[in-house]
Amino acid sequence: MCREEGRPDRFLFRVEGASGCECECARCTGRCCSCLEAGDFLLTRECGPSCKCDPACGNRVTQGGVRVRLKMVKDERKGWGLYAAEMIPSGQFVCEYAGELLSTKEARQRQQTYDKNASMGCLTPALLVVKEHLPSGNTCMRINIDATRIGNIARFINHSCDGGNLDTVIVRSSGALLPRICFFTSRDVQENEELTFSYGDVRLKLDGQPCFCGSSSCAGILPSEHT
Repeated sequence: MCREEGRPDRFLFRVEGASGCECECARCTGRCCSCLEAGDFLLTRECGPSCKCDPACGNRVTQGGVRVRLKMVKDERKGWGLYAAEMIPSGQFVCEYAGELLSTKEARQRQQTYDKNASMGCLTPALLVVKEHLPSGNTCMRINIDATRIGNIARFINHSCDGGNLDTVIVRSSGALLPRICFFTSRDVQENEELTFSYGDVRLKLDGQPCFCGSSSCAGILPSEHT
């Protein structure tokens, strides 16, 4: 459970990103690269603007954009969805979730507006909220990205109650102030297979939107984030 805390007194803001690695080679290795040593399974530390390595370094996987073939397909019940146009192996970077970065207050206001407009057939909202637990365990960093009107292909990735075939990974780049939300395949994805991930825990609501993921564990209702 995350506990959001206000800014403490005499707080010093960081205006520069973390320092980068000192590698002067084209490809960093775990034996000498401080960026690689700082990562784990669900938090990736990539080389970035403050690193001395070459821009073609292999530890800049998500910075080169989409490298796999994708396509959009419209379903009668779910609407648009993102599909693999080729076989994508497990562990492959697919895309970043891009959109407007919002404060928690702004995210709550927009979600309220989207909830009111849901029954009117308006534009399908794509407000993603990710909570990153900090090492202390007492608080968390909340990232609110709204791709409803400004975003990329990631806004069309649908939910699946069984967890889907994508992992949501928080990526930090040395020298960058803010992390990015990226998707990697959790298993081999076959050509023409839909790309999906879990939007979160399902909280049953009488006015909840129906889920059409079709998985054997489908809850019948889409997850609802009480922002």
